[in-house]
Amino acid sequence: MCSPIANALAVFSDYNAPKLLLLVLSAASLYAVARWASSLRGRDRSYSSGNQDGPDPHKQTSIALDPQEVVASFPVDPELGKIQITKFFFKELDAIPGPPDPWTFADELTVEIYDPDSDHKWLQSYLVASPQGLSQILRDKSWKYLYATEMLVLPKYDLEEIRRVVVSRIVETNEYFKSADSKEESL
Repeated sequence: MCSPIANALAVFSDYNAPKLLLLVLSAASLYAVARWASSLRGRDRSYSSGNQDGPDPHKQTSIALDPQEVVASFPVDPELGKIQITKFFFKELDAIPGPPDPWTFADELTVEIYDPDSDHKWLQSYLVASPQGLSQILRDKSWKYLYATEMLVLPKYDLEEIRRVVVSRIVETNEYFKSADSKEESL
């Protein structure tokens, strides 16, 4: 009489070995894909404080708003006239709640602007940073200097203040806001 182990091994003879190997590899692949998909769903885009012991009640969590939802949170700005900001988003961080340290940040801001009269949309990009954030970039990248044509430097991250500065830059740099007299002077 054969033992149960011997019976089990006899079932997986040379003929069944490739099938067994394929079955094990398929199961392992499915498991890996399930783990990967699960990590995507539960991924938090907020910045980690390094504390993995549990949630930090003082830590801001990311809302990960759509760029249009961020714009919807802004007050109407009469300075823009008919021009509208339709998207407002940073490359790396979420506009709301902002960086984990408001005194040390630097990121590329992209603003989509829309002119309903001409049905024209365009993008404006700015490097928005605090002085400490600029210093951090220079240290992290071992750069001797930093050059950006459109740079906005604020003492700390303040979304409303950033919005006001962006609006003033849009008004200052776009032909739409120039009066007829100033357009003639520049010719």
